[in-house]
Amino acid sequence: MKKILIIEASSVFINMLKNMFIKNIGMKVFSAKSLEEASYLIDTHNFFLVISNLVLPDALNLEILKLLAKHKLPTIVFSSRVESNLLNNPEYPNIIDYVIKDFNYGINYLSHLVEAIEYCRGKEVLVVDDSTAVSKNIQQILEKILLKVHVAKDGVNAIELLAKNSYISLIISDYNMPNMNGLELIKTLKSDIKYSKLPILIITGENDNDLKIKLYKYGANDVILKPVLEEELSSKIIHIFLNMKQMEEISEFNKIVDDNVITSSTDTSGKIILVSNAFCEISGYTREELIGKNHNILRHPDMPDLLYVDLWKTITSGKVWRGELKNRKKDGSYYWVDAIIEPKFSKDNHIIGFNALRHNITDKKKIYELSITDGLTSLYNRRHFNDIADSVLENSLRNNKIFAFVLLDVDNFKKYNDNYGHQDGDSVLINLANVLKESFKRSEDTVFRLGGEEFGVLISAKSIDDIYTLVESARKNIESLSIEHKLNPPLNTVTASFGVAIISSSTKDKFILDTVYKQADDALYESKERGRNRITYKQLGN
Repeated sequence: MKKILIIEASSVFINMLKNMFIKNIGMKVFSAKSLEEASYLIDTHNFFLVISNLVLPDALNLEILKLLAKHKLPTIVFSSRVESNLLNNPEYPNIIDYVIKDFNYGINYLSHLVEAIEYCRGKEVLVVDDSTAVSKNIQQILEKILLKVHVAKDGVNAIELLAKNSYISLIISDYNMPNMNGLELIKTLKSDIKYSKLPILIITGENDNDLKIKLYKYGANDVILKPVLEEELSSKIIHIFLNMKQMEEISEFNKIVDDNVITSSTDTSGKIILVSNAFCEISGYTREELIGKNHNILRHPDMPDLLYVDLWKTITSGKVWRGELKNRKKDGSYYWVDAIIEPKFSKDNHIIGFNALRHNITDKKKIYELSITDGLTSLYNRRHFNDIADSVLENSLRNNKIFAFVLLDVDNFKKYNDNYGHQDGDSVLINLANVLKESFKRSEDTVFRLGGEEFGVLISAKSIDDIYTLVESARKNIESLSIEHKLNPPLNTVTASFGVAIISSSTKDKFILDTVYKQADDALYESKERGRNRITYKQLGN
């Protein structure tokens, strides 16, 4: 970590500067209140930069500046007593700049100046001028702010040097030069993709607005009139490098976001126009495969239609939608995200598209899925049934659907286990679970293993006939497995009995889950009493 030394008698200014540099620049900061303390610290540490007042209790006649010059320490003078001739005094070539001490502009400028110097240090700059005296003067100014300077005598020579040195960060060029003037140099460099983003500052003695317009139009970042004022040149260079630093930080931040945050943008029809690298990585698609496609390319069949209806209704009304989504990858596997989707507005407040930000919660969902899934059959377990059954019942009736709870178990299953063994018994349960998943595969159906050989199904349907058809199909599909069960006459194969409690959306009565479960259980008992392998229905309410 770079070290910076503050030489200042006031504790207020020391603490203010320390906090600013530690927080904003991340440097290790030392302070001295006297010449003696400063001398000790300079002897024991290697400082990148010094910020110093002119007057200290034991140094009233610029002794501190002499000490800093002796050690060739780059110095910014921070004092209310600063004189401009200090900058050009050959006795103090180490002075970079002076800053007037105050709590507002001075402190802020000092912060920017130190930030720029820290960023500039070691950066390579190319000075292009046919005058040795001028280029030497500019070189001295640049080296004060710790830049490494290369010199070219004209534009042609500059291009030759650039070809050999790919680390040039800035070009400062005279306009009037033989062989190739500054404008021609700009045109040549900006037409080459390697140099098109290279900042160029032009120095000219011609105060001609038409020339300035041409220079700016062809890519000059700034224009300085001769004679060159050191403070103006330093200030412009510092601002150029601070802008470069800010752009690099933005670029780095954007890359971090692009690589780690699952983001996308769509037009108003849901067609993808932008995705992050993280989006591509988690979905398995390339950017080229996603751009131009509708977002439903990722839709997983497990997600209910009603969720997407609600999502689309929310965002097209100008509101933000938040929720969890299960998406399908290119290879057919899935991932879960916690998503925030919000509309983009034009200046006249019209929706012009949608932005989405997602957080990968796949691991969290998998852990949760394990907690609500039966380990043997992979169906939902009783815990999940208890969690969602009430809301499924309420939502079904609220949406004017017919609700049904199906309770079933394997006929004479204890006898099967006793006769064929528990391993074969487990195999029966797995086969039956697969049949139920296939029989009740609509998004409105949810299948559970409630315990032992007992299974349950929550159904939301448009009509009672739909429920009859679904349940009868499931019963026949189990029977069609034709698994031998000699102790289950008359078919002597594995069968199941069903009890179904049905509630119509038109009912005025309100039912709690326990009541519905009791009615289905009673219906199941009747099926057993009537000879098994059959269905008994009970309609609740009026």
